[in-house]
Formats: sequence, C-alpha cells, structure tokens
Amino acid sequence: MTDSKQHLLHTDKPEIRIVLLGRSREGKTASVNTILLKPKSDLCHTEVCQKVTVNIDGQTVVVVDTPGLFKPGKSNVDRVKMIKKSISELAKPGPHVFLMVISVDSIFTNELKETAEILFRSFGKNTMAYTMVLFTCGDELKIRNQTIQDFICSNTDLHNLIIQCHWKYHVFDNTDESHDQVTDLLQKINSMIETRGGCYYTCKMLKEAEKALKEEEQHRMDWHQVTSRNYSSPIPPADPSDLLSEHCSPFHTPS
Repeated sequence: MTDSKQHLLHTDKPEIRIVLLGRSREGKTASVNTILLKPKSDLCHTEVCQKVTVNIDGQTVVVVDTPGLFKPGKSNVDRVKMIKKSISELAKPGPHVFLMVISVDSIFTNELKETAEILFRSFGKNTMAYTMVLFTCGDELKIRNQTIQDFICSNTDLHNLIIQCHWKYHVFDNTDESHDQVTDLLQKINSMIETRGGCYYTCKMLKEAEKALKEEEQHRMDWHQVTSRNYSSPIPPADPSDLLSEHCSPFHTPS
C-alpha cells in the first residue's frame, strides 16, 4: 500500500474520503487521475492499494485506488482482503463513499454483476448506502448518441444496481480535461455526506460483515454435513471463497 500527499492547503471544509472499487479494465486508475487532474501519461495499473491526499476547490480529498477484481492470474479472495485492509488503514477512520467504477464501453456481463456482488457482500448490508456508481468512458455515450439514463435502462441487472444505490451515479469522460466533472462529483458526494449527517462507513461495519460471512460459511458447512448423512454420498467441504460470489445476491427488483 502506498500513501502520498499533493498540494495540501488549510481548509475549514470537512475532509472527503473516497475508495474506488471495481473490476479490472473498467477505468478506476484513469478516474483517479481525472480527479487529481494528472496527465494521462501518469496512468499505471493498480496492483496494490494506493492513497493520494489532495486539495480540490479548498477541500481535502483522500482518494484510495484499489486493485481490480477478475484479473487473469490473480485471486479475487486475496484482492478483497487487500481492499478490506486499505479501508481500515488508508481510508482511516472510514470512507465516506465507495465509487463502483463501470465503463459505459462494457456490457454489464455476469462477471460485472458478480464483481458488485462480491464487494457488497464482503463489506456488508450497509455498503449500498455509501456507494455511488461512477461510469467511465462517457465520451462513448456521445458517439452512440445515447444518454446515461438510456444506458442504465438497457440492462436489467445494471438498472437494479442503480436502484439499490438509490440512484446515486456520476459520469466521467476521462478524455475531458475540464475540472467541472470533478467539481460536480464532489458536490454529489458532499450532498450524500450531508444527508447522512456526516456519517461514513466504519471499521465496525466491516467487522460485522466479516462475522456474517463466517456465520454463513458455518451454516453451509453444517447443511452439507446433514445432506451428506441423508443421501450417503460424500460432499466436499465448502470453499470459503465461494461465499464471495454465491447466494443472497443484493440485486433484486424492489417491490
């Protein structure tokens, strides 16, 4: 994990702590560079969690970039552990917002859906209240003459994800050098924080989520043992990593 500070100035505005999450190749690191107004030549793929503290429009902003899931040759379980550690260390005392990064140049595949499920299940039932979807490659919408609303409604799973996040989303055109889109993002995040009375995702919430996963793992193992006795056929013990991707999907259409 790395930690750096850039252009810090005194400010009376409250600090914002942001953690970017998502699958590899969706534009997380490009979005960090957009927020920091860094040139595209500074782009680098994130293999470890990285923190940058910067002053934007008179407000201290902590940005934590995390390794993407579903990268060939990399374990999702190990990467989730690394992300969890970053929340307690780099985003201390806890992030105000998780930015779930999704490229509008991607189809919302089962892998993208599973990425969201892994992260939300790993961080617990409170996660969605602190999550905003950040769409990247917004320039593709212009090329396709499509609105972001049209894109959201074109896929049921994506639509349900946005609903579960209470319609909190933002669009980045990572080719746009204007700072307005960053200012708009921070305004939305500040509004979220104000609505919640300044609350942020805490380490206690993370520990509760980990406890719930362990209890579910034990429940599955107990169920497997009962099933094995009833049907007299050996059933292999549950792989703990399966808990990150199976059962109890948070994506459902609200009644």
